[in-house]
Amino acid sequence: MDVAPRLLLITEDRALRDDVALIAATVGAALESRPRWEAVVPREWAVLMCGTDRLPPRSWLARGTLLLGITGEAQSQSQSQSQSQSQSQCEEQQLWKLAAEHPGLQPVPLPAGEAWLARHLGARVLDRNPGRVLAVAGVFGGVGASTVAYLLAAEQAVRGASVLLVDADPAPGAGLAGLLGAEEGGSGDRNRRVRSLRRGGGEAGLGEALGWAELAALEGELASPQLAAALPIHDGFHVLSGAPGVEVRRRMLEPVVRSARRVFDTVVVDVGRDSDAVSLVREHLDQLLLVTPCTARGAAAARQLGESETGVPLRLVANGASHAGWSPQELAVATDLPLAGDIPEQRWLRREDALDAAYELLRSRRGAAFIGALLEVLDLEEQVRHE
Repeated sequence: MDVAPRLLLITEDRALRDDVALIAATVGAALESRPRWEAVVPREWAVLMCGTDRLPPRSWLARGTLLLGITGEAQSQSQSQSQSQSQSQCEEQQLWKLAAEHPGLQPVPLPAGEAWLARHLGARVLDRNPGRVLAVAGVFGGVGASTVAYLLAAEQAVRGASVLLVDADPAPGAGLAGLLGAEEGGSGDRNRRVRSLRRGGGEAGLGEALGWAELAALEGELASPQLAAALPIHDGFHVLSGAPGVEVRRRMLEPVVRSARRVFDTVVVDVGRDSDAVSLVREHLDQLLLVTPCTARGAAAARQLGESETGVPLRLVANGASHAGWSPQELAVATDLPLAGDIPEQRWLRREDALDAAYELLRSRRGAAFIGALLEVLDLEEQVRHE
């Protein structure tokens, strides 16, 4: 997950330089700033930017360059709100006018365009295809969704992939929350980690275990490399655990997944049996696995979920031994959903307190065959970045 960003800003405006440096830091990039255009070669930079005080001297330098301008300064005591808004509009119009006079420049008003600029820099700096996002849901409680999510994350990590396993079930003690248990630091440690994630500083990698409790204090964009550095590692993969609660998950699950897929090969989201989590990450979701037993009840629940989750690629995972009249293949026919695989019968898989022991299933011949076939079906077998 090494990142070698190349960002250049041409300006003598210190306020603009400081603002852009902070935005760049949130995506893990160091910003170089120069006062002049001399000796600038655009192809050497992932992103080339300039302030309104230093416009490109030649047309070929303008192509693809971002023109940044601060158009929303703080309102002074002598200004009314309407005067401040009018001034901001004039400044933004001037920005667009300058861009029109220099074809190829792309105007970005700040602070209004900060979120867009952060996403743009993140995409260009990382210069990679986004990681795959996989959600794992149980058709009802106790069917082994958390186990499947755990096995997928663990086996991908063994094969050399960078993986994040996200516990998205808001209920305390549900799913992975009470099993992998993120350690909580003191309030000072927590505040330091929060500041690092918000501002993109380097303190997030100090070894504290980041969880949902810390992320509850944040909103909006997260620094991708800092997020990866701050998350604890369990069995070779990163984990975001702890019960998020409904409100925190509603605000932060999508930003977490969006940020994580920039730096991880695979993001596995354990949604338990709460379909609301699926809707929160729908735009990033490559696959949804429905884990179900081979029973009439399981088939009915899977069919109902399949009908409600239109537009999301769905596959079934059959967990446990077949019951009378219900083989995994018959389950797929009854639900009209493709079968991704069936887990060998393991009685302890249904005991939630034995999730850590699930790793041993990977070392058995039947377990290795199951998870290998599942990765192949999900097109995750080769999803490892070599950097």
